Amino acid sequence: MAEAPRLLLRVFTHPACAGCPQVVDRAWKLTRERTDVELRTVNLVNEQGLAEARSEKVKTIPTVILSAAGEELERWVGTPERGALEAAVEGLAATA
Repeated sequence: MAEAPRLLLRVFTHPACAGCPQVVDRAWKLTRERTDVELRTVNLVNEQGLAEARSEKVKTIPTVILSAAGEELERWVGTPERGALEAAVEGLAATA
């Protein structure tokens, strides 16, 4: 039986955002082979995405939020530095 995701990685994005596809791609590559991290893209083109962005106080895209059990652990506003997402996930996985 597959392990339930322990971490949630949300990428807030919009079709007009030039840097968003790169961030989504990096997040997807990070999470595709991990069972402990769920990736969710939040598209600000619809009301549901806008509501979630308001709830999380997202003002810039891309924004990436890493959380566990509903608690925010890390936030990157703009494009994260290369390796930052991976380091954060690995560091949290090591403390589990």
